[in-house]
This record gives sequence, structure tokens and C-alpha cells, in this order.
Amino acid sequence: MADMDSLETTVFDAIILGTGFTQTIVAAALARAGKTVLHLDENDYYGGESGAFGFRDLVKWADKVATPVSTVAKADSDKIEFDKLVAKTYNHVEIQLYNANQGTIIDLAPVIDANKGASAEDRAKAIEDYINATCTPTAPSKETNEAIETIASWAASSNQGATAKNFTSVSTHQIHALEELYKTTRKYNFDLSPKLLYSRGPLTNLLISSGIGKYLEFKLLERTAVYEALTDKVEMMPTSKEDVFVSKALSLKEKRLLMKFLQFAVDYENQQSIWEDYRDAPFTQFVQSAYGLTDKVLTAVVYAIGFDGNDEATTADGLKSVKVYLQSLGRYGNSAYLCPLYGVGSELAQAFCRVSAVYGGIYMLQHGLDKHVVDKAANKWQSVVDHTGQTLQAGQLICSREYLSVDMDAYLEARILNRSYVSHCILVTDRSAFGETTLCKTLFPMGSLVLNPGETPEKRNEHTISVLQMCGGTMSCPSDRYILYIWAESDTADGSAKEELTAAIRKLVHIPSDSRSLKAPASSEEPVPESTPAPTSETKALGDASNEDQPRMSLDQEMDMEQVRQEILKAEKKLFEEADTTTPIPSRPSTPGPSSSGSAKPLTKMFQKSKSSVSLVNNGSTPAPVALFSLFYKRTTSWPRVPYPIGSEKLTPLPSNLTLLKPMNHSLDFEAATEEARAVFETLCPGEEFLPPTPEPEDHAAY
Repeated sequence: MADMDSLETTVFDAIILGTGFTQTIVAAALARAGKTVLHLDENDYYGGESGAFGFRDLVKWADKVATPVSTVAKADSDKIEFDKLVAKTYNHVEIQLYNANQGTIIDLAPVIDANKGASAEDRAKAIEDYINATCTPTAPSKETNEAIETIASWAASSNQGATAKNFTSVSTHQIHALEELYKTTRKYNFDLSPKLLYSRGPLTNLLISSGIGKYLEFKLLERTAVYEALTDKVEMMPTSKEDVFVSKALSLKEKRLLMKFLQFAVDYENQQSIWEDYRDAPFTQFVQSAYGLTDKVLTAVVYAIGFDGNDEATTADGLKSVKVYLQSLGRYGNSAYLCPLYGVGSELAQAFCRVSAVYGGIYMLQHGLDKHVVDKAANKWQSVVDHTGQTLQAGQLICSREYLSVDMDAYLEARILNRSYVSHCILVTDRSAFGETTLCKTLFPMGSLVLNPGETPEKRNEHTISVLQMCGGTMSCPSDRYILYIWAESDTADGSAKEELTAAIRKLVHIPSDSRSLKAPASSEEPVPESTPAPTSETKALGDASNEDQPRMSLDQEMDMEQVRQEILKAEKKLFEEADTTTPIPSRPSTPGPSSSGSAKPLTKMFQKSKSSVSLVNNGSTPAPVALFSLFYKRTTSWPRVPYPIGSEKLTPLPSNLTLLKPMNHSLDFEAATEEARAVFETLCPGEEFLPPTPEPEDHAAY
């Protein structure tokens, strides 16, 4: 890691700007192939838009992106306006501290009004002094003073939009809540773009083949749930063969239809005649026409198994996603997804950065960049000038959008026809939103929620809302706290993330002062662990919901499935023998017969017993989880798509030796970013192997 501003060497094969996830894979691959790589980032952390923060750093990040950036009129066309482009990427940033127990309320409006003409710093100091004078703690800690200072800063800032409005008054409870978050800041790893890995997906396979996975630890996703509007419940979905066997939610006929579909999907590429006519039709249309699935089974197939973040998935897209899901089952246990520990995005990014550094890559974080130098006649990028005035040259430049020059960004902006965004919420709660399940993903299908209840006309969610709950076992939060990540695609910059996501949050947690959310626990109750009704022999067999329920694992701990294959096949045979033989089978397309025993992976009992028969969600008999803290923000993912707007073809295109990487998408996995990194490498290094295995330390002098 370079720790100085100036470099002795200033010419490289490639310069990479930003340590976002895709950039780090490309950097590792280029360095591994023997290229000289300089990797720069204006931020002081790894991961870019996939970064992970402790609580204190999350607040700093939110304050930074929410504060408008002053720009110079008619800036140099080659100038890099990093802060401006980052601020442009995020909007509708809003922080909330909830009043679960109000305590003493301090009205800040009078002091705010009295200091309207003062500077933001003086206004904040006046508010801070007022809070201290109103309720001075007997022995204020460092974190208490920090909490008061932070709240005063939020209340004083007129530049942070809705965040400032949340703090025209503050309670002693909010101060104490913020104090506790600061005290445990190092126990949190908040992800800006939360994702999971398919256990047989492109990224996991790359981590194993390259040896990079040995730096990482994982946990398995426990369960998948889907909200059903008809019942107004978040219900678990059978997402594996084992789940299908024990599910009480499905009838025997539904189990048979679902099993037949799963057997077909794992080998769909060799049965193209069945789905070819539906290739470009909606995935839902194919599965309904081909298998006559009931609404519950259709929900399981489309959302719990096949959903990859694309609401408009075609049959070809959907079948591909289902196959990857099914292939991933059983590799490490009864789950298709892996969750890296210590924050998903930045931990993965740092693993690739380590490999790049081992092979000579130079890293400089918090390194300011001034402008690009471009040969206008040849339209070729030549170098970048940093904040010290040093000129850094390379044959190739690879970067994300926030590192473009004024002219380059104008070109990109002019070619964007359809705008797209992702609304995010990071929510901290005091207990699991899913009963005994601690690591869980949930989906709210598009159109299933009313966003503005009581208003006319009703507005419903136009895109599927994804929820991912993290527990202390993932090293993302303290053991007595949970993080809910909620996000959804959005087609407009106008609506706030809070407006678009709150309806889903209400179905999962109690939001203080929100009567439409779940019922709060009685005020006299002490916080209790997640609980279910009185233990039965079945729930006892599952053990408690502690963080040890799912042990940590590395990628070299694949399971040997052969010892249980015959037992699972017997269970399948029994299921089909018990099925109603009169179940109607659709005639078009023809329904595929059961595949051979070797084409589908059965699930092992070596993992843990399926939780299919255990209540997944709050059923009213246990206290609802309480929202303690939330951060809402909307991130732009707009990208040029054909057709381009008329007139944009006359603009000067990006330099031929500049590779611009796409923003992180809203899907649950890293497949798109991984494949983009591979494509970039193969373009720059044709014929070279993409991230071959890293030699053991004793075999490589660089170690």
C-alpha cells in the first residue's frame, strides 16, 4: 500500500479509478497477468458504492452525500468534479432516530428560529448548548457529547433536506439511542449495496478457482419469504426439494407440480422445444401455461427461486436464474445463497485488492484527482493529473462515472434515455423480524403494497421490494441487534426512498408513532429474544436461533451429497406415489418427465433440519421488532441504452482507451459485475487466463 502522495513511477499499463467491486476484480486480474496497475480512490475506504461502514462512518458518509456541493461555473472541460458527481448519484438522504420510549422532549424550534441568520456552525453550537442546558447528563460520556453534537448539526443544517426536519425537536431517548450506536460503532458493518452470492454462481466459482476465497468466511442464508397480498402476510416459501417434502402450505397436488417443474428447470437447456415458443414472453406466462401452477406455487417459483431483481424477466431469463439457484442448492447445505462476513461489498473488494497488491498493484486511497489529459485530435486518453500536480500515465484507464471529466460526463448524460434509480433503506431493529430466523431474504412482489393508504387514487409499488435481514452472526451488527436492508428499483428521481419503501417496512417492524406498522410490545416489557409459541419437539430439534445455528464456513467446505442421494430419491418416489394420479397435466407445452437421478442435486440432512414447518414471521403472539435507526437514500443507476436520444450521436464519444464501468445494479447477486469484470479483462488481455489460481505462499516469492 503506497502511503505517500507522490510516486517514483508514473507510467503504468493501466490506471484504475475507484475501488468499487468491479474495479477491484479487474485490478486483481490485470496484476495477476503481469500488468503494472495503479489503483486510486478519492474516498478513504474500499468498495465505492459497495462500501461497508461502521456506524460512525455511515453517518459521516450520509452527511457528505446529503450536503450540496458548490461548483464553479464554466469549469474546465477536462476537470474531474468527483464530489459533485458523487452527490449527484445520491439524493433524498434521510436519517431517522425513532422514539420507542419518548423520554423528555426538547423543542429545538425556538433556538433554530432565533439563529436563522447565523452560520451553520454557530447555529449548531447554539442548539448544542441549548440541549446541554435543558437536560445535562450527570456524567456525560464521550459518546453522549458526540450524540448531542451530531443531532445539533442535523437540526442546524438547512442543506440536508428532510433530515433537518426530523430534528426540530429531540427526545432524551433519541440522544441515548444515538449514544449507544456510537458506543458499538465497531460492531456494525453497514453495506451500501447489500448482495449475496449464489453458491455455484460466477463469483463463487471465481473465488474458488483463483484461490481468493481463502481470505473470506461465509454464512448460509437460512430462509426465503414472500409477502402475499391476499392474506396480508409475509410467508415462507418452499425453495428446495426438502422444503417441498415437509411443507404444510402446499397440497399434494401442488407439491407434485412444483417438483416436476424443478426437475425440468435444472435441465431446461436440453429441453428447448418445451419453452422455445415462450423465450421472449414473460416468465410467469410460461410457468402458468406449461405447468398450471397455483398462485402459491407460482409465487415460490417466480419470486422465491427465480427472482434475480428483474421484474420484467423473460422465460429465458427466468429459467437461467432458476437453474443457477437449483445448482447452488446443496453445495454447502440447504441454501442456495452465501453471505460473506464483515460487510459484503467491501470485504470482497479488499480480498481482490490484496491479490492485486501481492502482484505489484499500487493502491492509494484518499488521493485527490484534478483533471484528465486527452488527445482531442485522436480522441485518446493520455493521463490523469492528481491533486499534487503529478501526471500519471497509462495505456488504459478504467473508472466509474464519478471519475469522469466535465465533458465526458456530459456525453454520458446526453445518451441516457430512460432514467433508473434504486431506493434504499438501512434499518436497525432490536429483534428479528422473522421469528427464530436470523439471516433471511424477503420479497414484496410488484403491485402487492399500497404506498399511500387512504388516498385516492391508490399508488402501489411499481417494482419488487427486496429485504435482507442480517444478524450478529454475520459480523454486521451486535448480537442483540439486527439490520434490515430494504431496496427497490425506481423509475423517478422525484419520489423519496422513504415514500417508496415504508409500506414494506410496516409489514415487518413496529415504527414508533406510525399506527399502520406492526403493534409495539407493551411498554412494561423488557426486550426479549426472538421467540415462537411454546417449544414443541420439532422446534427443540432445531435448536435455538442463536448465531451459532449456522456456523461460519469457508469455500473449501463443500458437502459430500452421495451418502444421502438414495434416501432423497426414495422420498421423491414416495411423494409421486402418494400424489393424485388424476392431476391434469397441460398439453402445451408438453410437461417434461422426471429427469434422471443424476441430473438434480438432492439436499443433505448433514446441514440442519428444514425450518419449513416453523413460523417464519411475527404472528401477533410475540413482540414486534422495534425500529431504532434508519437511513433512507436513492441511488441513480441510469445508463445509456439503445436507442440513444436524437442528437447525442453528434457528441464526442469517450476516448477509445477509456473503459467506463456500469453502476452496481439492484439484483441480489454479483453476477453482472463479475461478468463485466471478465469482459473488460478479456478485451484488454485477449488470450490471457482470467485470474488463474494464486500459488501457495511457499511457491511464490512475492509472498
